[in-house]
Amino acid sequence: MSGHGTPFFFAFPDSAAACAVARRLCADRPELDVIPHASGRPWIVGHWSAGELLVVRSPHLTVALIGTFGVTAADLARRVAPVREPTGLDRLGLELPGQFHLLAATDGAMRVQGTAYGTRRIAWTRIAGAVVAGDRAAELARFAGAGPDLTSVALRLLNPLPAPFADRAMWHGVRPVPPGHCLELREGLPPRQRRWHRPPEPVLGLAEAARDVRSTLTEAVALRTADSGLISADLSGGLDSTSLCFLAAGGPGNPKLIACTATGDESENDDGHWARLAAERLVDTEHFLAPASELPLFYSGAMNDGGRHDTPVGIVVSRDRVTHFIERMAERGSRLHLTGNGGDHLFLGSAVDYHALLPTRPLLTLAALRGYRTLFGWSRRAVAGALLDRRSYRRSFAALTTRSSGSLDPGRPSFGWLHDPVIASWFTLDCLERVEQALAEAAPTVEPLAATRGRHHDLAGIHAGTQEMRGLEEMGRLAGVPVANPYFDDRVVDAALGARPELRATPWAYKPLLVEAMRGIVPDRSLARRTKGDGSPEATLGLYRHREELAAVWEDSALARAGLVDPDALRRLCRTPGSPELAYNPLTSTLACEAWLRTA
Repeated sequence: MSGHGTPFFFAFPDSAAACAVARRLCADRPELDVIPHASGRPWIVGHWSAGELLVVRSPHLTVALIGTFGVTAADLARRVAPVREPTGLDRLGLELPGQFHLLAATDGAMRVQGTAYGTRRIAWTRIAGAVVAGDRAAELARFAGAGPDLTSVALRLLNPLPAPFADRAMWHGVRPVPPGHCLELREGLPPRQRRWHRPPEPVLGLAEAARDVRSTLTEAVALRTADSGLISADLSGGLDSTSLCFLAAGGPGNPKLIACTATGDESENDDGHWARLAAERLVDTEHFLAPASELPLFYSGAMNDGGRHDTPVGIVVSRDRVTHFIERMAERGSRLHLTGNGGDHLFLGSAVDYHALLPTRPLLTLAALRGYRTLFGWSRRAVAGALLDRRSYRRSFAALTTRSSGSLDPGRPSFGWLHDPVIASWFTLDCLERVEQALAEAAPTVEPLAATRGRHHDLAGIHAGTQEMRGLEEMGRLAGVPVANPYFDDRVVDAALGARPELRATPWAYKPLLVEAMRGIVPDRSLARRTKGDGSPEATLGLYRHREELAAVWEDSALARAGLVDPDALRRLCRTPGSPELAYNPLTSTLACEAWLRTA
């Protein structure tokens, strides 16, 4: 198939109205590829890389997979043959490894779905009376001529963003479908969003959960290494990237692997030391070392992203930094770059998990909280007060306000459903009024992502992480190498979330579930690491080094023209990066929204 840049597709139902819209698109953009319905009308229109699309036709259904998947045409046809309706495909999405969209069509009906946790998403809109679905909201908005929703932009300025607003449309008339839901279209009926996946209950012990993680993660990496050729991978020295490198080095296809490490001042960060220890044991692997002085600092090129993202993504503030190795690997001819992103989301856990465990496992909970108190310096009184908060999600959401600012200071324990958002001094009155109105409108019907606070935070973090990775994947394509994040495969996430909470959230051990899963694959000395690198010094230095560049952003600011931020306050603060006002403040989300609005 043809096309360059980031792949995307539109999906059209098999109707006369949708056919007219599809043919208009094809006339305007003749470079796009077309997969027809059984009737011959256009069904899927877009572009994708070779090997990223598979279509099979049975007597009852036409089914397409788009993305990374581990199935042949014959195997997919066998799985689809007994299914008579698109609604009968719920299990298929989780039976196959990888990250892919699933589309199905039959007479008068169509199903479009992304992944369970958001690595691949879908949205839809109406154009000339026809429903059009797609995997990229930005492309749908461009096709429909939709303008940005400034209230959605105002909400995205918040840090942290309350979970329900992560699925709010960024353009007028373009409706995102939440992760774990599919879009179903049937002739004569309005579009329907239906949940097809729920996370597993966290009931497995260490041995069983580790076995599942080991199996699914091995499978996820093997899928990426199955083809021969050169691949590259981050090797930061942390457990997540180290595990992927050892799995990749032993994967099928006999890939040539380049493991990429940035070295730095090891008196402050010992990542380089641990990366070198791991590299010594990696078979047939080149260790590509780059001194920290070669890496761009955070905030370098924050407004030079070059992409048009579906949502604001905070990773733009470190675009030059995160694509440095990808660009070097493009020069070497790498066909794919693996990252360990997602490992923290799955295996680090947090103390909030113990809020739900307190009534049923009080001794375990109190022991763990003593450890967290020591780790973070929490007072006994503060922890007790946080644990006594037993409000419902809806009551907690109704208490959110912009009239006072929350704090992201880790020295303050929080076991709530939500964190009070940080209200920055540069938010305008119009911005705050938009946020207050959105909070009031959502409050009567808002629902948590899960029944417990810990699982709610797990899912909110995973959904936010996969959204960021969509931004990274687009940056990788622009830099010359597709990026893969195997930890965020649905099957891997399910395996991790099936473990009991205390196996993922504990102050006594570092990622014990992943350590047990990788035993015998990763050398014991790497599994024994108990430290974690912190990029705070580089981020702080980046603020100082790029302060004039950041101040200049607000000379002609899209956010300021929209009336959402005070550009004078931002210029002043960016020129004084040591200001207490920037501590735990949402400068990253503000820069992300600025970069997004400039291209929206």
